[in-house]
Amino acid sequence: MSSRPPTPAHDAAGDPGATGSLTPTRGRPFAKLFSVAFTSPMGDSDLDRLARTLNLVTHMHPKLHDSPVSPGVARLDFDSGLFLVRGAEEGRWVLEGRTWGHPPPQIIRQWHLCAAVAARQLDPTVTVPRRPAADEVACGGARSR
Repeated sequence: MSSRPPTPAHDAAGDPGATGSLTPTRGRPFAKLFSVAFTSPMGDSDLDRLARTLNLVTHMHPKLHDSPVSPGVARLDFDSGLFLVRGAEEGRWVLEGRTWGHPPPQIIRQWHLCAAVAARQLDPTVTVPRRPAADEVACGGARSR
């Protein structure tokens, strides 16, 4: 594994040179690949739908009151994850793709698409990015057609 910190060289659409953000965490900084904002009361049925669609592990009721743990996380690859983040206002949420590695742009686009489709199931106002080529792998490992 490289000791270089990741650089946000691609945005969610995979465009080179787009701006991302390096945010320090405990240890290594991560690159934010994309974010999908949506509105949901995030009841049990909404949380269950996200968990099933994205293979999200959830922590909605942490033992610590102000826990820094994300309410949900899904591993995308060895160095990347999809994080469910609470928004600034009640009922606002963000699915945020983060990496500590260097995933290819076409994979980033696929992850963004999967996150947007899942969020759109809860909030029909979510904009879904342009679909990738039909031969790219879809959410859950199934081929899209």
